[in-house]
Amino acid sequence: MTKKDFTTTRHCLAGGHCRKCRDLLGGRPFRIDLAGNFALPDGAPDFDCPHGKPWGYLPPARGLGDTVERAIHKVTFGRVKPCGGCRKRRNKLNKLVPYHRGVK
Repeated sequence: MTKKDFTTTRHCLAGGHCRKCRDLLGGRPFRIDLAGNFALPDGAPDFDCPHGKPWGYLPPARGLGDTVERAIHKVTFGRVKPCGGCRKRRNKLNKLVPYHRGVK
């Protein structure tokens, strides 16, 4: 039985995993896990994105929480890793102050 190509699934096409997938080192465990369930381009976990997303790609900020998270990352030179509390704060701030792009 052949595995389905991950890059054609709705999960990949919707862009929900881009941040994790395009993190060359930190996202490798995610891509290796994908390889167990899906066919990957070139059959390797470190594949070039067929949708044109470069390594290190960050999607546009969804709200204030994403902006705060990125500011903390820059100020600490990436030494502070996100935790459960960080994710809760980010999600709460994103809901309180969302950035509506393209909404009329």
